[in-house]
Amino acid sequence: MQSVGFNAMGKPIPTSRKQAAYDCAAAMGIDSQDERMSLVNSVAEHLERDKPFEAQQAAMRHLDLTGAYRLMATLLSA
Repeated sequence: MQSVGFNAMGKPIPTSRKQAAYDCAAAMGIDSQDERMSLVNSVAEHLERDKPFEAQQAAMRHLDLTGAYRLMATLLSA
């Protein structure tokens, strides 16, 4: 069973959750596929290292705070 929510931080993020986050980023208006992929990979990498503040900062390069939290929640609990 996969960990979800805060328990998922510091653990590998499955590809299915990354795909859901990629789709979420598209729904939030990030049109470039490369930009979406870079965003999702960057945020996921920080969450896998149990660094949520750094993940939030990475997400906010492209999204507002609400979007950053939405993306992080998708990665942690898709």
